[in-house]
Amino acid sequence: MAQNRGVNPKTFFGELKRRNVYKVAVAYLVAGWALAQGVAQVLPVFSIPNWVIQLLVVLIVMGLPVALGLAWAFELTPEGIKRTEQVDDAAAAAHKKRAWLYIVIAGGFVSIGLFFLGRYSAAPTQHAAVDTSIKSIAVLPFENLSDDKQNTYFADGVQDQILTNLARVADLRVISHTTVRQYKSGEPRNLREIGRQLGVTHILEGSVQRAGDRLRVAAQLIDARTDSQVWAETYDRTAADLFAIQSELAESIVAQLQAKLSPQQKADIEARPTQDLVAFELYLRAKQIVDSYLIADDVRAALLSALQSLDQAIKRDPDFVSAYCYIARANDLLYFFDLDPTPDGILLAEAAVKAALRLRPDSAEAHFAMADFLFRCHRDYDGALRELATARPGLPNDTAFFILSGYINRRRNNWAQAERDFSTAVALDPRNPNAYNLLADTYNLQRRHLLASQVYERVLAAGERTPVVFFRKASAVFNGTGNSTELREVLAKNPDMDIGGGQTPVRVFLALIDGNFAEAERVLAASLREDFQDIDYSFYYPKAWFEAMIARAKGDSARATAAFSAVRTILEQRLVVKPEDARTLAVLAQVDAGLGRKELAIQEAQHAVDLMPVSKDVYDGALVLEGLAQVYTWTNEPDRAIELLQKLVAMPSYVNYARLKLHPMWNPLRGDPRFQKIVNSLAPQDRSK
Repeated sequence: MAQNRGVNPKTFFGELKRRNVYKVAVAYLVAGWALAQGVAQVLPVFSIPNWVIQLLVVLIVMGLPVALGLAWAFELTPEGIKRTEQVDDAAAAAHKKRAWLYIVIAGGFVSIGLFFLGRYSAAPTQHAAVDTSIKSIAVLPFENLSDDKQNTYFADGVQDQILTNLARVADLRVISHTTVRQYKSGEPRNLREIGRQLGVTHILEGSVQRAGDRLRVAAQLIDARTDSQVWAETYDRTAADLFAIQSELAESIVAQLQAKLSPQQKADIEARPTQDLVAFELYLRAKQIVDSYLIADDVRAALLSALQSLDQAIKRDPDFVSAYCYIARANDLLYFFDLDPTPDGILLAEAAVKAALRLRPDSAEAHFAMADFLFRCHRDYDGALRELATARPGLPNDTAFFILSGYINRRRNNWAQAERDFSTAVALDPRNPNAYNLLADTYNLQRRHLLASQVYERVLAAGERTPVVFFRKASAVFNGTGNSTELREVLAKNPDMDIGGGQTPVRVFLALIDGNFAEAERVLAASLREDFQDIDYSFYYPKAWFEAMIARAKGDSARATAAFSAVRTILEQRLVVKPEDARTLAVLAQVDAGLGRKELAIQEAQHAVDLMPVSKDVYDGALVLEGLAQVYTWTNEPDRAIELLQKLVAMPSYVNYARLKLHPMWNPLRGDPRFQKIVNSLAPQDRSK
């Protein structure tokens, strides 16, 4: 018969102990913590919404008082669960001790198991690693809550300037503009997933509402690891206070992240870019165009449109330093890509960058603009590096800075530093096509095609799904292995893809490999473009060049001659505008070789090499050297062609396994054992190290 178990008159706490409430509390906390860990670690792997995860955690917390109440009323015995009043103390004592010990141990094992299950279930997604020792943040586009939807640019500008201010802080790692623009406002956002994709610990999002002269900016800082709010603030001011709001907000974020802020960085953040809000909006529109020129349908038209907005901005505020810097950058790009290769463009760029430096001699942005100008317009690599060294302290998170530094180091044959520069650019801006293409291109040039392919795998893991990324990944595989299966599949799935004219030459090339001349002619005729980059993104060729290549492969010499003659006329016109251009001369030499003008072709190709020796610029130098090798190949000089190819495969260049093994351009050398030996030396192998 059970003993009389009336309430112990000593203390309430003694009764809690006797009824095992303390032990149940400990066991529940261990088991609840284990379950919460499993929920937080495992469910995101299956893309479960954050609100579901939060709800489950709340239910676990709410279960604690329920468990304590049940512990007060019931007892766990060898015979099962009984009301406390019905249980014999002595009979249950040993079992109770063992039971609670087992629960605690089991809870610990469950916790550890769920943690590692969640951790390693997520590994195959190849998200960017989140280094919690680094203070890192992504500033996502702000939502426009204004009635006038035309203020979307204004909302984007608020976010852009806050990001720019935070990027000045060397103690922070700030994801750059191009990448964060992908996460558009007004659309559902999984902040945990975004944090994993970008490798950041914190995310800032917010909204902007503008009505007449009134302005409301709301922002919240989120810990991306837990999806919990760390800080929030709303600013209600006049529109004239916009820059003060942006500065205050940025400094608040710096304080919340406990980042170091130097006096110079604080002064830079608090400096007003302009006194004119209209000029600022014009600048923002132009800045976005220039920053995203790579994805423009018509790059020349886009850059000219940006220049119009920038010209209006400096008319409203002649002291607008950032606008002058972007005027210089737009003109630099027009000249560099031969979209406006006239001396007038150089003069406009030079005047703009000098104006910026005159207004603010200590401006890091202005010194960067001068470096860009010296590189693109004058190929003054030493001068550009000096300007970059001056700009470096003020641009610790600037993607464009590391891209330009990588460009210059690569051309100066400093491949290890170029790789580091481009890798840093990708880390800061993982969905910036210029950054990841240049990193992959650097690997391709070194014939480390596996690493190039892996660059694009990480881009895809970061959420990018544009067809050209799949195309470039497949191209890297093709270059290294000669296997075109994946490349053909991508092109078949995207029949209209021709970004920058880069896919049509590949379609022509593959058709020529197949001996399908009708298909080669069809895809070339279907393109509306009049000039293209070759399959390795090296030379720009007029459309007639590919017509000549197809006719040559078919054995139609009359048609090949007519097409080559048409190409020659176009190239002569280019040389009038931009004389002594090594790349254009190299293509002209290939054309003359195709026309049977042997001596002239060799003379032109050698002149191109003299203008751009490898010692001056290893990147362009290798391109024109390959041009000379192609001229020798077409003019029945196999010994000289082989000698140059042996040199090219011993240095970084676009000469790769697929190109030599399959391209019709090298057909005259096939059958020569020396050529076959070179091809075999490039055959697939592990070049990841």
